[in-house]
Amino acid sequence: MSASALILRWLGRAEIAAAIGLFGLLVLSLATFADVIMRGVFNQPIYGLSDLVEIVTPPVVASCFPAALAARQNITIRFLGRGLPARSGQAVELFGQLVTLLVLLGIVWRLGAYSWDMFDNSQVTWLLNIPAWPSWFLTTALLAVCIPIQCFVVGETFANLRQGAPLASDHPDLDD
Repeated sequence: MSASALILRWLGRAEIAAAIGLFGLLVLSLATFADVIMRGVFNQPIYGLSDLVEIVTPPVVASCFPAALAARQNITIRFLGRGLPARSGQAVELFGQLVTLLVLLGIVWRLGAYSWDMFDNSQVTWLLNIPAWPSWFLTTALLAVCIPIQCFVVGETFANLRQGAPLASDHPDLDD
């Protein structure tokens, strides 16, 4: 199975996680809006909402990373690669994908250590005393899922380099 096929397989699953995360973001937005209204109209905030936001935000944000990487929607600067011959452009792209992988490995490693530290110290939220570590372990797991996805992207980019394929367009619908 080619790297592209594996990436597409992961993309389908990652989009489900991203949809759940975006739904969580919508709920957070509505709760924040309700809190603003409660504060403004009744001078009464929603008790503990800040704790829930603290717990829910990290996994909500992390849930979108696998889909972004699988769809290659991460931020890239391709003007240098586009001005070079195909193989050189792919080499620049490969370098960028490898740096992304290394940064991702570092983030997952440090976030895992942070999550274990929260678990070891039984850290809880300020008002509701909700354990914080499950949220951070989930966030770490969601970001760890990005590692094999990015490995497949690196593999695909390496295959494109070997074949001398030109860089894919950022806007394929505008090329016609």
